[in-house]
Amino acid sequence: MSQPLPTFRYHPDPVGTGNIVAREMECGVCGKVRDHAYIGPYACPEPHFENGDVICPWCIADGSAAAAWKASFAAPEYLSDLARATMTADALAELEQRTPSFLCIQQDRWLDHHGEACAYLGEVGAPEYADLPEPAQQAVREVAGDNLADLRADGDGPTVYLFACLHCPDHVAFYAGP
Repeated sequence: MSQPLPTFRYHPDPVGTGNIVAREMECGVCGKVRDHAYIGPYACPEPHFENGDVICPWCIADGSAAAAWKASFAAPEYLSDLARATMTADALAELEQRTPSFLCIQQDRWLDHHGEACAYLGEVGAPEYADLPEPAQQAVREVAGDNLADLRADGDGPTVYLFACLHCPDHVAFYAGP
């Protein structure tokens, strides 16, 4: 019987966004054979991905990956000055050390709203746009402009990275092109 996946406040569906995948593997941190692997980016002093090491989502969630590898998953320096000043030290540590990041075709960033990091929802291409609620569509339109019809969510073209505020219905986004 497999263990339920951990939950992440700032990345509520890392399987849906493709940053955690179903794959039997031995975690490079805890050494347990797991049925899911994190394939997103992280920064650490030693190149573990190049060594074939993989991380299970449980070691991200409990902070043991950050502690063992001195890994950082989502850099707080990408947040606004307001968010860095108002988020608690524990909330900043949760984002940086206990939240899976996401793959981005350019430099990844983490957006915030109301002085707190937002929840990452994923990439938006033209096909996904139609299924979004109006506040999310508005955020996509604001950053994509005339490129809305050209958006792709496959990592091979211009895309929008969408986030949801944890305190209101608003969404924020950033555009990245090849």
